[in-house]
Amino acid sequence: MHEIYAYDNEKVPEAGDHSIIIDWDGNAKCIIRTTDISIVPFKEVSAEFAATEGEGDKSLEYWRNAHLEFFEEECEKISKTFNEDMLVVCEVFEVVYQ
Repeated sequence: MHEIYAYDNEKVPEAGDHSIIIDWDGNAKCIIRTTDISIVPFKEVSAEFAATEGEGDKSLEYWRNAHLEFFEEECEKISKTFNEDMLVVCEVFEVVYQ
């Protein structure tokens, strides 16, 4: 969610950025390169993006249900109420090192 980046004082990724992906224990798992970023309201996230992200059955319905719970929890931490007009950061990336 876009507001979390600002709250955490983190930069929103940009195309060309590299990031280290870690597991829950803090162990580095791979390096990715961001290939595309779009910032859209939650309600406008596309089925194509949901499929590309590849979670669950890759459907938009699955993506929305999974992310709704996560975004509601994140909003609670920053004393906000989630709504479907809130902006989300849709990041497309490729693994460059594993």
